Amino acid sequence: MSRPMINPALGMNLVPIRTLQRQTATVSVIIPAHNEQDTIAEVIQAARRGLDVLRVEGEIVVSASGCTDNTAQVADKAGACALIAPIGKGAAIRAGLAATDGDIVCLVDGDLQYFGDPPLVTLLVEPILHGIADACVTDLYWRPLYPQMWLYGFFAPVAGFLFPELLSRAGSTPWSGQRAATRELWPEKLPDDFTVDLAILLHWNACALRLRPVLADDWVNPQRPKPDLMSQELELMIARALVEGRIDESIPPALRRWYEEAHRLMATYQPETDQPQEFERQVLGASLTELYRQLARVWR
Repeated sequence: MSRPMINPALGMNLVPIRTLQRQTATVSVIIPAHNEQDTIAEVIQAARRGLDVLRVEGEIVVSASGCTDNTAQVADKAGACALIAPIGKGAAIRAGLAATDGDIVCLVDGDLQYFGDPPLVTLLVEPILHGIADACVTDLYWRPLYPQMWLYGFFAPVAGFLFPELLSRAGSTPWSGQRAATRELWPEKLPDDFTVDLAILLHWNACALRLRPVLADDWVNPQRPKPDLMSQELELMIARALVEGRIDESIPPALRRWYEEAHRLMATYQPETDQPQEFERQVLGASLTELYRQLARVWR
Protein backbone atom coordinates (compact mmCIF):
# COMPACT_ATOMS: atom_id res chain seq x y z
CA MET A 1 0.00 0.00 0.00
CA SER A 2 1.36 3.41 -1.00
CA ARG A 3 0.82 6.22 1.50
CA PRO A 4 0.95 9.94 0.66
CA MET A 5 3.97 11.86 1.92
CA ILE A 6 3.53 14.08 4.98
CA ASN A 7 5.45 17.34 4.84
CA PRO A 8 6.96 17.83 8.34
CA ALA A 9 7.06 21.59 7.83
CA LEU A 10 3.42 21.81 6.78
CA GLY A 11 1.96 25.06 8.01
CA MET A 12 5.22 26.32 9.45
CA ASN A 13 6.75 29.61 8.42
CA LEU A 14 10.38 28.94 9.26
CA VAL A 15 12.28 32.12 10.08
CA PRO A 16 15.74 32.67 11.65
CA ILE A 17 14.52 35.22 14.23
CA ARG A 18 12.07 35.30 17.10
CA THR A 19 8.69 36.55 15.88
CA LEU A 20 6.72 36.79 19.13
CA GLN A 21 6.56 40.20 20.78
CA ARG A 22 5.34 41.18 24.22
CA GLN A 23 2.01 42.96 23.93
CA THR A 24 0.77 45.86 25.99
CA ALA A 25 -2.39 44.88 27.84
CA THR A 26 -4.34 45.68 30.97
CA VAL A 27 -5.10 42.90 33.47
CA SER A 28 -8.14 42.35 35.65
CA VAL A 29 -7.59 40.02 38.62
CA ILE A 30 -10.89 38.58 39.87
CA ILE A 31 -10.90 36.85 43.24
CA PRO A 32 -14.13 34.92 43.92
CA ALA A 33 -14.48 34.51 47.67
CA HIS A 34 -17.01 33.01 50.08
CA ASN A 35 -16.30 33.76 53.76
CA GLU A 36 -12.55 34.16 53.22
CA GLN A 37 -11.84 37.02 55.64
CA ASP A 38 -8.81 35.19 57.06
CA THR A 39 -6.96 34.81 53.75
CA ILE A 40 -8.31 37.47 51.41
CA ALA A 41 -5.85 40.24 52.34
CA GLU A 42 -2.89 37.92 51.66
CA VAL A 43 -4.36 36.89 48.29
CA ILE A 44 -4.87 40.55 47.34
CA GLN A 45 -1.31 41.42 48.35
CA ALA A 46 0.05 38.56 46.23
CA ALA A 47 -2.09 39.63 43.25
CA ARG A 48 -0.83 43.20 43.50
CA ARG A 49 2.75 41.97 43.63
CA GLY A 50 2.05 39.84 40.55
CA LEU A 51 0.85 42.88 38.61
CA ASP A 52 3.90 44.86 39.74
CA VAL A 53 6.24 42.13 38.51
CA LEU A 54 4.47 42.16 35.14
CA ARG A 55 4.71 45.97 34.97
CA VAL A 56 1.17 46.27 33.64
CA GLU A 57 -1.82 48.41 34.48
CA GLY A 58 -4.40 46.39 36.30
CA GLU A 59 -7.21 46.11 38.80
CA ILE A 60 -8.01 43.68 41.60
CA VAL A 61 -11.66 42.86 42.25
CA VAL A 62 -12.91 40.65 45.07
CA SER A 63 -16.29 39.14 44.29
CA ALA A 64 -17.67 38.40 47.75
CA SER A 65 -20.18 35.63 47.09
CA GLY A 66 -22.93 35.20 49.66
CA CYS A 67 -20.54 36.08 52.47
CA THR A 68 -21.72 36.18 56.07
CA ASP A 69 -18.37 37.37 57.43
CA ASN A 70 -16.21 40.45 56.78
CA THR A 71 -14.61 39.32 53.51
CA ALA A 72 -15.78 42.41 51.60
CA GLN A 73 -14.70 44.83 54.31
CA VAL A 74 -11.26 43.23 54.67
CA ALA A 75 -10.84 43.25 50.87
CA ASP A 76 -11.77 46.92 50.67
CA LYS A 77 -9.32 47.78 53.45
CA ALA A 78 -6.60 45.80 51.62
CA GLY A 79 -7.04 48.01 48.56
CA ALA A 80 -9.17 45.84 46.28
CA CYS A 81 -12.51 46.73 44.78
CA ALA A 82 -15.04 44.64 46.72
CA LEU A 83 -18.26 43.50 45.03
CA ILE A 84 -21.25 41.91 46.72
CA ALA A 85 -22.15 38.93 44.53
CA PRO A 86 -24.84 36.24 44.73
CA ILE A 87 -24.02 32.87 46.26
CA GLY A 88 -22.10 30.46 44.03
CA LYS A 89 -18.63 30.51 42.51
CA GLY A 90 -19.97 30.87 38.98
CA ALA A 91 -22.18 33.77 40.04
CA ALA A 92 -19.16 35.41 41.67
CA ILE A 93 -17.08 35.07 38.51
CA ARG A 94 -19.87 36.49 36.34
CA ALA A 95 -20.18 39.49 38.64
CA GLY A 96 -16.43 40.04 38.48
CA LEU A 97 -16.36 39.82 34.69
CA ALA A 98 -19.20 42.34 34.40
CA ALA A 99 -17.42 44.80 36.72
CA THR A 100 -14.00 44.73 35.02
CA ASP A 101 -12.62 45.70 31.63
CA GLY A 102 -9.03 44.42 31.48
CA ASP A 103 -7.74 42.95 28.23
CA ILE A 104 -6.68 39.84 30.16
CA VAL A 105 -8.68 38.34 33.01
CA CYS A 106 -6.99 36.29 35.73
CA LEU A 107 -8.82 34.23 38.37
CA VAL A 108 -7.32 33.45 41.77
CA ASP A 109 -9.27 31.74 44.56
CA GLY A 110 -9.80 33.74 47.72
CA ASP A 111 -8.68 30.93 50.03
CA LEU A 112 -5.44 29.96 48.29
CA GLN A 113 -2.01 30.50 49.81
CA TYR A 114 0.76 30.29 47.23
CA PHE A 115 4.37 29.93 48.40
CA GLY A 116 6.21 30.17 45.08
CA ASP A 117 7.88 33.07 43.36
CA PRO A 118 6.93 34.79 41.10
CA PRO A 119 3.29 35.11 42.18
CA LEU A 120 0.50 33.16 40.48
CA VAL A 121 -0.81 36.20 38.62
CA THR A 122 2.59 36.62 37.01
CA LEU A 123 2.87 32.95 36.08
CA LEU A 124 -0.60 32.89 34.50
CA VAL A 125 -0.55 36.18 32.64
CA GLU A 126 3.04 36.35 31.36
CA PRO A 127 2.65 33.61 28.68
CA ILE A 128 -0.40 35.48 27.34
CA LEU A 129 1.45 38.80 27.23
CA HIS A 130 4.25 37.13 25.26
CA GLY A 131 1.88 35.49 22.77
CA ILE A 132 2.81 31.95 23.86
CA ALA A 133 -0.74 31.27 25.07
CA ASP A 134 -4.17 32.81 24.97
CA ALA A 135 -5.46 30.85 27.98
CA CYS A 136 -3.58 29.29 30.92
CA VAL A 137 -4.46 26.92 33.75
CA THR A 138 -2.11 26.29 36.68
CA ASP A 139 -0.53 22.86 36.89
CA LEU A 140 -0.11 22.86 40.65
CA TYR A 141 2.87 21.15 42.25
CA TRP A 142 1.31 20.06 45.54
CA ARG A 143 -1.95 18.17 45.09
CA PRO A 144 -3.98 16.59 47.89
CA LEU A 145 -5.54 13.19 47.36
CA TYR A 146 -9.16 14.30 47.02
CA PRO A 147 -8.75 16.12 43.68
CA GLN A 148 -6.13 13.59 42.62
CA MET A 149 -8.72 10.83 42.88
CA TRP A 150 -11.04 13.07 40.86
CA LEU A 151 -8.33 13.23 38.20
CA TYR A 152 -7.41 9.55 38.06
CA GLY A 153 -10.71 7.90 38.86
CA PHE A 154 -13.06 10.28 37.08
CA PHE A 155 -11.75 13.05 34.85
CA ALA A 156 -8.90 11.37 32.99
CA PRO A 157 -10.98 8.34 31.91
CA VAL A 158 -14.09 10.24 30.79
CA ALA A 159 -12.27 13.25 29.32
CA GLY A 160 -9.86 10.87 27.57
CA PHE A 161 -12.89 9.39 25.82
CA LEU A 162 -14.94 12.53 25.18
CA PHE A 163 -12.25 15.23 24.88
CA PRO A 164 -8.89 13.44 24.47
CA GLU A 165 -7.07 16.58 23.34
CA LEU A 166 -7.97 18.28 26.63
CA LEU A 167 -5.74 16.06 28.75
CA SER A 168 -2.56 17.43 27.22
CA ARG A 169 -3.85 20.99 26.91
CA ALA A 170 -4.99 21.43 30.52
CA GLY A 171 -2.24 19.62 32.44
CA SER A 172 -2.57 17.40 35.48
CA THR A 173 -4.75 19.76 37.56
CA PRO A 174 -7.58 20.78 35.20
CA TRP A 175 -9.81 21.36 38.23
CA SER A 176 -7.68 24.35 39.28
CA GLY A 177 -9.50 27.63 39.80
CA GLN A 178 -6.29 29.56 39.10
CA ARG A 179 -6.45 30.54 35.43
CA ALA A 180 -6.18 33.41 32.97
CA ALA A 181 -7.25 34.20 29.41
CA THR A 182 -7.81 37.05 27.02
CA ARG A 183 -11.18 38.66 27.69
CA GLU A 184 -12.87 37.44 24.51
CA LEU A 185 -12.36 33.84 25.64
CA TRP A 186 -14.51 34.22 28.76
CA PRO A 187 -18.00 32.85 28.05
CA GLU A 188 -21.01 35.09 28.59
CA LYS A 189 -23.06 32.26 30.13
CA LEU A 190 -21.68 30.41 33.13
CA PRO A 191 -23.31 28.09 35.68
CA ASP A 192 -23.81 29.53 39.16
CA ASP A 193 -22.19 26.66 41.03
CA PHE A 194 -18.81 24.93 41.29
CA THR A 195 -19.17 23.32 37.84
CA VAL A 196 -18.04 26.71 36.55
CA ASP A 197 -14.34 25.72 36.51
CA LEU A 198 -15.06 22.79 34.19
CA ALA A 199 -17.49 24.84 32.10
CA ILE A 200 -14.77 27.43 31.46
CA LEU A 201 -12.25 24.70 30.64
CA LEU A 202 -14.57 23.05 28.10
CA HIS A 203 -15.27 26.44 26.51
CA TRP A 204 -11.57 27.18 26.22
CA ASN A 205 -10.94 23.75 24.77
CA ALA A 206 -13.35 24.62 21.97
CA CYS A 207 -12.37 28.26 21.46
CA ALA A 208 -8.76 28.85 22.57
CA LEU A 209 -6.05 28.20 19.99
CA ARG A 210 -3.29 28.01 22.61
CA LEU A 211 -4.63 26.64 25.89
CA ARG A 212 -1.60 25.88 28.07
CA PRO A 213 -0.89 24.43 31.53
CA VAL A 214 1.52 26.55 33.57
CA LEU A 215 3.75 24.81 36.12
CA ALA A 216 3.31 26.30 39.57
CA ASP A 217 5.02 25.87 42.93
CA ASP A 218 3.87 24.84 46.40
CA TRP A 219 0.49 25.98 47.67
CA VAL A 220 -2.27 25.11 50.12
CA ASN A 221 -5.99 25.74 50.44
CA PRO A 222 -8.78 24.18 52.50
CA GLN A 223 -10.11 20.91 51.13
CA ARG A 224 -13.88 20.94 50.95
CA PRO A 225 -15.12 17.72 49.34
CA LYS A 226 -18.25 18.27 47.27
CA PRO A 227 -19.95 14.86 46.99
CA ASP A 228 -22.40 15.81 44.22
CA LEU A 229 -19.96 17.77 42.08
CA MET A 230 -18.57 14.86 40.03
CA SER A 231 -22.01 13.71 38.88
CA GLN A 232 -22.86 17.30 37.92
CA GLU A 233 -19.59 17.59 35.99
CA LEU A 234 -20.30 14.33 34.18
CA GLU A 235 -23.61 15.73 32.96
CA LEU A 236 -21.84 18.92 31.87
CA MET A 237 -19.32 16.94 29.81
CA ILE A 238 -22.02 14.73 28.30
CA ALA A 239 -24.06 17.77 27.28
CA ARG A 240 -21.04 19.45 25.69
CA ALA A 241 -20.01 16.28 23.85
CA LEU A 242 -23.53 15.88 22.46
CA VAL A 243 -23.61 19.50 21.26
CA GLU A 244 -20.22 19.09 19.57
CA GLY A 245 -21.30 15.82 17.92
CA ARG A 246 -18.63 13.75 19.67
CA ILE A 247 -21.18 11.16 20.83
CA ASP A 248 -24.77 10.22 20.11
CA GLU A 249 -27.63 9.51 22.48
CA SER A 250 -26.63 5.86 22.90
CA ILE A 251 -23.51 6.76 24.93
CA PRO A 252 -24.74 8.77 27.97
CA PRO A 253 -26.42 5.80 29.72
CA ALA A 254 -23.14 3.85 29.51
CA LEU A 255 -21.21 6.79 30.96
CA ARG A 256 -23.67 7.11 33.82
CA ARG A 257 -23.33 3.39 34.63
CA TRP A 258 -19.55 3.74 34.49
CA TYR A 259 -19.67 6.71 36.86
CA GLU A 260 -21.43 4.75 39.58
CA GLU A 261 -18.65 2.14 39.55
CA ALA A 262 -15.90 4.78 39.34
CA HIS A 263 -17.39 6.54 42.35
CA ARG A 264 -17.50 3.25 44.26
CA LEU A 265 -13.84 2.58 43.41
CA MET A 266 -12.72 5.97 44.73
CA ALA A 267 -14.72 5.43 47.93
CA THR A 268 -12.66 2.32 48.75
CA TYR A 269 -9.60 4.39 49.69
CA GLN A 270 -8.40 3.70 53.23
CA PRO A 271 -5.87 6.32 54.43
CA GLU A 272 -4.59 4.02 57.17
CA THR A 273 -3.51 1.26 54.76
CA ASP A 274 -3.45 2.55 51.16
CA GLN A 275 -0.38 4.22 49.67
CA PRO A 276 -1.77 7.28 47.82
CA GLN A 277 0.23 7.09 44.57
CA GLU A 278 -0.31 3.36 44.24
CA PHE A 279 -4.03 3.80 44.91
CA GLU A 280 -4.21 6.48 42.20
CA ARG A 281 -2.56 4.11 39.72
CA GLN A 282 -4.93 1.29 40.62
CA VAL A 283 -8.06 3.41 40.52
CA LEU A 284 -7.11 4.78 37.09
CA GLY A 285 -6.67 1.27 35.68
CA ALA A 286 -9.87 -0.03 37.24
CA SER A 287 -11.87 3.01 36.13
CA LEU A 288 -10.62 2.70 32.55
CA THR A 289 -11.44 -1.02 32.49
CA GLU A 290 -14.97 -0.30 33.66
CA LEU A 291 -15.39 2.47 31.09
CA TYR A 292 -14.33 0.14 28.25
CA ARG A 293 -16.68 -2.53 29.58
CA GLN A 294 -19.66 -0.22 29.60
CA LEU A 295 -18.90 1.17 26.15
CA ALA A 296 -18.49 -2.35 24.77
CA ARG A 297 -22.05 -3.10 25.87
CA VAL A 298 -23.23 -0.28 23.60
CA TRP A 299 -21.01 -1.07 20.62
CA ARG A 300 -21.39 -4.83 20.36
